[in-house]
Amino acid sequence: MSKPTVKQQFLKQTSGASLPLIAVGIGINLIMGEITSLLKIPLYLDSVGTIFIGVICGPYAGLMCGLLSNVAAGILLNPPWLFFAPVAMLIGFFSGYIASKGGFSTITKAALFGVLQGIISALASAPIAAFVFGGLTMGGTDFLVLYFRSMGNNILNSVFYQGLAADPIDKCCSYILVFLMIKRLPASLRNRLPQLNER
Repeated sequence: MSKPTVKQQFLKQTSGASLPLIAVGIGINLIMGEITSLLKIPLYLDSVGTIFIGVICGPYAGLMCGLLSNVAAGILLNPPWLFFAPVAMLIGFFSGYIASKGGFSTITKAALFGVLQGIISALASAPIAAFVFGGLTMGGTDFLVLYFRSMGNNILNSVFYQGLAADPIDKCCSYILVFLMIKRLPASLRNRLPQLNER
């Protein structure tokens, strides 16, 4: 049996039963992101839905959830979210890929891959935050950027250091949350999810 093409995998993961789940993932992202923003919590937690969809439906579904979440957030809540859509897409794809390799089989693996995801996200988002927004995005971690700037670092380095300080913790927490969410899914639902059944 030949291996499915990228197009076939994309269509499989972003149609049928995955569509309403992607919508749920978008809702989770918007709610979590807005709560942390309003409370000025020094975490984001706005990728929990994207990671969840990547894990249960596949990397391409995670990619689409990340993209659509940021488009929706940019239109409805805060325009800067639009610029971080590529980072959200990367998070969705990475989490789905890691899940397909057993990265969510234990809570320890989930936590470690969450830290790795955080480092990758910091690298990807730093240039956007630095050059598009001057380092400040009106989020709960802006104080870290200001702190690193006060230490004499340039904007790009300050944003990157802020990302390294916050993103690994944020994504570790997000990955653990998703791991716990999956474990709570009823068996009847788990059996209908494509990515979980392909392992």
